Amino acid sequence: MLFREARPALSRMAWILVVVLVVAAVGALEYEVGLGSNTGGGKEIDVTIFEDNPVLQIDHFYPDHVYVPLGQSVSLAILNLDDENRVFTLLQFGINVSIFAGTTQRMSFTANQLGNFSFVTPVAPPSPVSDGRLAPCLMGFFVVVQNASLASTTTSSGHGTPGSTYCNPADPTQNPPGYPPYTGPNPLNESL
Repeated sequence: MLFREARPALSRMAWILVVVLVVAAVGALEYEVGLGSNTGGGKEIDVTIFEDNPVLQIDHFYPDHVYVPLGQSVSLAILNLDDENRVFTLLQFGINVSIFAGTTQRMSFTANQLGNFSFVTPVAPPSPVSDGRLAPCLMGFFVVVQNASLASTTTSSGHGTPGSTYCNPADPTQNPPGYPPYTGPNPLNESL
């Protein structure tokens, strides 16, 4: 009888442990990926690099348009779901970081310039993971506005589809002006 009475207590303890672990996992995921929230006077913005087709190296940003008011403190979290390491640049705000496949890079800055600025992941070299294909150049837009009410949303502007954020849709292996062209090995002889 003694063991039969102890089992419900162990079962309750197991359920409590499961609930605690789930709450901890959700908290860790919120910290790692974030939910695009405003916290502590700053705006947390999450941008993801999605890989839609690993064989053909078809990728896109989500969201591809980010809006913030002038003077806003920004915490930018870039999650790289591509199977390739990528570089993320937002040159006008001094951001140029490498992001390993499957990881998140966080950076903070103040949106102290009005305008429409491009964020880019330049063409990435071929690797065994990509079966020798170049990872395409991707571009999104970081828009700093004077009127805070115009910056209430961060949207994908209806895109978020495979290949929708290529720097040059006609040739995604080309970097935009101001970025050096990729001149490394090209085993598939794709156009550069």
